[in-house]
Amino acid sequence: MAKLELSRLAERPPDWDRRIGEFATKTLFHESAWLDFVLTNYPRATIDYFEIRRDGSAAGYFCALKVQRGFFHVYGSPLPGSAMYMGPVVDQNVDQAELAEALARVARRNGIARLELANDWLDAAVMREVGFEVAASVTHICPLAKDEASAWAAMRGTCRTRIRKAEKSGLVAEATADPTVVEHFYAYFREVLTRKGLTPLYDIERPRALMACLARRDRLFAVWVKHEGTVIGAGFYPHDDRAMYHWNSASDPARLHLCPNELLHWTAMKLAISRGISTFNIGGEPLPSRFSQKFGGRLIPYRAYRKSFVPLLEAARRLYHLVDRTVWLRKGA
Repeated sequence: MAKLELSRLAERPPDWDRRIGEFATKTLFHESAWLDFVLTNYPRATIDYFEIRRDGSAAGYFCALKVQRGFFHVYGSPLPGSAMYMGPVVDQNVDQAELAEALARVARRNGIARLELANDWLDAAVMREVGFEVAASVTHICPLAKDEASAWAAMRGTCRTRIRKAEKSGLVAEATADPTVVEHFYAYFREVLTRKGLTPLYDIERPRALMACLARRDRLFAVWVKHEGTVIGAGFYPHDDRAMYHWNSASDPARLHLCPNELLHWTAMKLAISRGISTFNIGGEPLPSRFSQKFGGRLIPYRAYRKSFVPLLEAARRLYHLVDRTVWLRKGA
C-alpha cells in the first residue's frame, strides 16, 4: 500500500467546509468561520492547507496556522490559545503513526521548526512513539440529552436551584444578534478581572471579531441576560453541528446573587439541544471550576502534541511562556 502524503493546496478551497464535513475528526475549529476568526487575532500569520492523499485519492485534509517565533516558523494546528482542537481531518481508521510521520515530513519540507497538534482522536502512546512531546490536561465535557428535561435532570440540584432563583428574580436570558452584546460582555469581563487585580489578555476587538466571523455563518450562540430591561451578563458559545464550546462569559459582579451565570449556560444548553448538538465542551484550563461541574458531565483528558525540529527550541519556548506569564501577572499586581 502506498504511504500517506500531504499535497499543498494553493489556497483554501471554496468548498472547504463541505470537503471536511464528512470526516470523523472534523471540529468547529477546522471550519472556515473559525479559521477566519483566528486570522483576525494573528494578522501576520497565514494558514496553509493540505490534502492528505493515498494512491492518488483524498484520504483527508490538514490545515495549520503558520506563525513566526523569533527566527523560526511554527505550524499550529492549533496554536495554543487559538482553538481547542484541530489536527488532521481524517477517518478514524487511518494509521496514526503513519499520519503523524507524514505531518512531520511536510513540516520539515516547508522549513517549519515546530509542529503543534491537538485532537482528541490522537493517541498519546502512538504520538510519543513517533517523537512528539505530550502535554496533558483535562477538559469538562457535558453530554447533551435529546430533550431539555433529561439535561435538566443531569445537572446537580444546586445548579437547578440557582437557575430557578434567576428566573424567579425576573432574569430573562435570550440569544441575540445585537452587536452591542460585545460591549456588555467586555465591560463586565474587564470589571471582573480588575477586581482580581488583573488586566485582560485581549481587547474588545477579539469578541467583536468572534461575533463578526461566526454569527453570520450560524456558528455562534451569543446570549445575554437582562434584569428589569438592563443587560447584566453575556456569553459566547461557538458551535458546529456536533459540539458547543464555552468561549467566555461575564456578568455584573454586583448582581451575581441573582445567578445570571447559571442562566447563561442553561440557555445556551437549551439552544444546543434544539439543534441536535450532542456535546457541551465547557473547557477547564487549568482545572474545571466548581461552577462548571454543577452542570453535570465529566472530566476527560485533553492532550496537546509538539514536535520540534530545531535543537533547544522547546526549552526556548518554555522560557518565553514563563516570562510572558510573569509579565502578565505583574501588570495586574
